[in-house]
Amino acid sequence: MSRDIRTAGARMERVVYTASGIGAIVFGALLVGGPSGFVAQRTQLMPWFWVGSLVFAIALPLSLIIITRVSVPAARWVARASVLGFIAAQLLWVPAMTVPMLADHGDPWLQGINALPSTLAVVAWRSRWAWAVPLGQGPLVALVQIQAAEGPALDAVLNGLGAVLFCSILAGTALAVVRAADAQDEAGERARTQASIDARRRTREQELGRIDAIVHDDIMSVLLTASRADPSPDLAVQAQRALTAMTEIASPDRDAPAEYTPSEVVALLRATAGEVIADLEFTYELRGAAHVPRATVAALAEALAEALRNASRHAGDGATTRANAVLDDDAVVVTVEDDGDGFDPRSVAASRLGIRVSIEDRMAAIEGGAASVSSRPGRGTWVTLMWTRP
Repeated sequence: MSRDIRTAGARMERVVYTASGIGAIVFGALLVGGPSGFVAQRTQLMPWFWVGSLVFAIALPLSLIIITRVSVPAARWVARASVLGFIAAQLLWVPAMTVPMLADHGDPWLQGINALPSTLAVVAWRSRWAWAVPLGQGPLVALVQIQAAEGPALDAVLNGLGAVLFCSILAGTALAVVRAADAQDEAGERARTQASIDARRRTREQELGRIDAIVHDDIMSVLLTASRADPSPDLAVQAQRALTAMTEIASPDRDAPAEYTPSEVVALLRATAGEVIADLEFTYELRGAAHVPRATVAALAEALAEALRNASRHAGDGATTRANAVLDDDAVVVTVEDDGDGFDPRSVAASRLGIRVSIEDRMAAIEGGAASVSSRPGRGTWVTLMWTRP
């Protein structure tokens, strides 16, 4: 299932994985024939090693074309497995040979594709330690070629230096592109955070102005009236009005804005989701600028948290959970889906309050709110939270 990737970093990472898959096709085609091709070297290597090296060097990178369309995190793990398998194949090349030297002055075919795992390593791990893969190609290529192929040792050393240069250039270029996209995401996140801070400050200033008006118009009026020798008969009514105003001031909800901008809604939903599942994939689309009432945002956040808690408890080990929010001027739709164990909704007892009360009834309690839960055993669960502007 294709998914919408919100962050520029994730989109660019997907592009790199897709390009790596295409690169596996190209490199694989170039390495089919000739004395340095994997077809000619099939009989010169142990069968299990020949098959395994093809899987890690070509098949797994090739699979990224499809896997990255389903899940970037899954593609990241496949890329890491490909890198580790490729390094293991380089280290085991000489012990896995069935001949003293490769025939017809051939070189190990793995040397023709080492730029691919080098690029995948720095992008999939994004750590300075990942640079050990492209930089390590120098000694690995030289040592394996010296032991496995006929020819001067100097040629092997020069091939190793060339491998380091070529692999580092490709890896560095890919990493620079992905990090530039990450920087764009960070700048956008800072802008959204600052906008949220500014909105809270404006709300606070408005609240302080309201408090000043209450103190001046209600409380001071009551005190002045009570200080007179002949207090007004309306003193009790004025005092009750002032007491009500003070109760509103003391309410814990007084600092919360009456409405939220779309960006603030997304920020609150992301924060709520992150508290339940720290590494959750959360995507969103903003299609309008209309504000959303506070009660609606609270219901959406609470129902979202309950849906994610249910997913973390019941989806099963290894399940992936994703959330998406779409906001336009007329509606807000939040979806939560997982690819876990699933269940038969008809088998859920009425006493199970997690779905009925915490999700469906909570959304139904607000005007324009609704929720639906669908699931199939072995196919995952989908929760949709919707609010339509009355």
